[in-house]
Amino acid sequence: MKKHGDSLFQIGEITKIMGVTRKTLLVFEDMGLLPPAVKDEESGFRYYSADNMTQIRSIRSLQQLGLSLKEVRDYYYDTENINTYLHNLMELRLALDRNIQMLQVRTAKQGDLTVHKTTLPRQVCFVRHYACENVAEAANVLRDTYIAAARTGKMTMLGRMFTMRMSTERLNIMCCIPVEDSFDGPERVEFPETPALCIYYRGPYEGTVTAIRALMAYVKERGIETTGAFRSIYMEGPPNRGNHSEDYITQIAVPVKG
Repeated sequence: MKKHGDSLFQIGEITKIMGVTRKTLLVFEDMGLLPPAVKDEESGFRYYSADNMTQIRSIRSLQQLGLSLKEVRDYYYDTENINTYLHNLMELRLALDRNIQMLQVRTAKQGDLTVHKTTLPRQVCFVRHYACENVAEAANVLRDTYIAAARTGKMTMLGRMFTMRMSTERLNIMCCIPVEDSFDGPERVEFPETPALCIYYRGPYEGTVTAIRALMAYVKERGIETTGAFRSIYMEGPPNRGNHSEDYITQIAVPVKG
């Protein structure tokens, strides 16, 4: 039975409407996350409002993102460390985006040059610029850049390393290794989040130029405005595919105007 007209709900009604248990609601309350709109101190009856229902949805959403109840409480009430929680949530979003992206990657087939819409995440990278003669040399300088970034102690595993092709005539590239925001060396470059078009290319690195040319033709034919250089983002390669270069997967992407 509702109390105060139709504006409040008893705990049994809320559990049915929201799909949560009574124990869960009491735990939320004990954590200071969900004070009932009305609590009868004599009977112990609790009554919940529409705002309480919104709170429950919000708490559950943050839990589904992987936050503990303590982290949810801190997120709501610890205003002194709000930048830390914001950073953690952004890192978490990046990890989720990466998992979604990997599912898309698994569907890539050899010879498939289908163009997809995507969003390239914000990343801070350790960056070095090289002019290479061939793909083998480009692979070597990418490895060297990776080692240099690792030695800073600031490398992060949440992002993907990539190269940016600064010229279509030769392998004039920038090697970009994701690092933590706190890295402040001269090699630091911040790339903003941006909409993009991409092709998931399956095959040896020598063949990625095929995907680059296909993507170039796609944007040119449709008059799409690009906002940055083409990127080769390394999804799966030698570390987990060994010498089976036919199974290497590289995301060829270009930022575009939103």
